This record gives sequence, structure tokens and C-alpha cells, in this order.
Amino acid sequence: MPAQKMPDLDKIETAKRKAAFRAVEDHFRSDMHFVGIGSGSTIVYGVEAIKAHLEKNPPPERHMNWFVPTGWNSRKVIEQAGLIPIAFDSLPGDAMLEVAFDGADEVDEELNCIKGGGACLFQEKLVACRSKKFVCIADYRKNQKRLLTNWPSIPIEVAPIAHASVLRELKLLGSPGAKLREHSMAKTGPVQTDQSFYIIDAPFKKLLSSLDVKNGADGSGKDGVWDVETLAKRIKEINGVLEVGLFYGMNGNEAQAVGLQGGQKPVAVYFGLEDGETYVRHCEDVEK
Repeated sequence: MPAQKMPDLDKIETAKRKAAFRAVEDHFRSDMHFVGIGSGSTIVYGVEAIKAHLEKNPPPERHMNWFVPTGWNSRKVIEQAGLIPIAFDSLPGDAMLEVAFDGADEVDEELNCIKGGGACLFQEKLVACRSKKFVCIADYRKNQKRLLTNWPSIPIEVAPIAHASVLRELKLLGSPGAKLREHSMAKTGPVQTDQSFYIIDAPFKKLLSSLDVKNGADGSGKDGVWDVETLAKRIKEINGVLEVGLFYGMNGNEAQAVGLQGGQKPVAVYFGLEDGETYVRHCEDVEK
């Protein structure tokens, strides 16, 4: 059997960078006050693109651009670019973020996302839901028809004291392979988030979309088959779970239309393609 060809990492990084610059060109303005910066590997290029934009298009006189990180690493990326970070809990009470740029581990055709591979899912969801729009930047490998096609599991942030009982509940829901995420060096113990919580990675069968359910599919968990929204809500109900790495439901445009702040889903996803081009999926393209 011939060896499987590995993707060209240089091409992937080039694709991510080009997608990031396109996303920033389309959604960032120099007169914005508050901008969310996520924790995905693509966001390094997003910050690079923002810095280049500000150098070419300086903000108005005496205007300050503030960048809200979703974790310690993204704060460092912001600082290293010479931009000004502001902690989420330091935002003025009535402030909304004009846009949040972040990555994803996998995106389905309805723009539902799996996030949390970098263990920042709680803060990423906080920032997305306080943003007028969440713009996602990813490479072509993340673009799938259904979630859990290539990405193997759902990240779940849990209280350390509750991790064993959460694992047991997840097995009852159809994830016997759920396990606590540990550092590559076992002696250093479980991975801890910025909240000092643990991460559980829970594999499930490929998730159904809302369109699947609308067309008659059963996503209630029978035989371990779930749709995105039902599973996300069921996991969130488990005692000890802080947040679930499924981003679903309304996007920012839809949320504001009904008087809410923002939404979990992106308004657009910018996929860097293997040939160096960028493919954009807008929320308007999603079949209802």
C-alpha cells in the first residue's frame, strides 16, 4: 500500500496567511474601537494583516484601537505586533466589539464550528458573543460538510473536581472514547486552561446539521447519533461543564436583529485553499 501523501505545510501556511489578509481587508477598519483576537494558528496572520492595515491607513487623530484577546497566547501575539490589548473583563459595560477574528478546528456547511483545539474555547465564545460579527479564518482542511468528519473530537472545558463524573456522563451520551487532555509529557499532568480548568476531548459520531433534522433525520442521540445543537445543549447541562467547543445557533447579524448582543456562529469563513486562493462562505450562502 503506497504511503499517504502528507500536505505541504508551506502551502497550508501560505493559504492561511492569504485568507487572513482577505478577511481583514473585508471586515476591519482603522476607526474601530474594540476588536476580538482569537487563539487559532491563523490569527497570527490576522494580527499581521491588521498591523499592515493600520500602517497603511492610520486611525483618526487621538483614536485608540483596542484588541481583546481570547487567551494568554493571543495577548502575546497582540503585544508583539505593537498593538494594544485590553482584557475582556476590562471592557466598558456598554461596549460591543465591532468584529472578532478567530480560527476553527472544523467548519460545516451551515458554518457551525468546532473550536477548542488550543484550549481557549470559553474565552473564544465570550468574545464571539460580544461581537457584532465573528469572522472565521481557516485553511481548506477545516471545510467539511458535517462536523466530526476530519476533526476527531469535541473539546469540553470542565472543572477539575468534576472531570471524572463528566467523563462518565459523556460515555452515557455515546462517547466511550472521551478522555482528559494531557500534556505530551505525562509527568506534567492535564492541560489547564486560562481559567485553571481541564479539557476533555470527546469523540462522537459525525454530527447532523439542522437541515438534516429538518429533512427528518433523528439527532436526539439514539444509537449515538446527535445533531449539533442538541448535543451541545445536552453536554452543557452536565454538572461541572463550563463550556462546549461547539459554536452554533445564531450569528451576530441574526442575534442583533432580535435584540441580542452577538452570536456564536461566524458571519463568514475565509478558507485558504491549496492553490493559494481564498474561498469565502458567507452566512447568506447557508441553506435554511
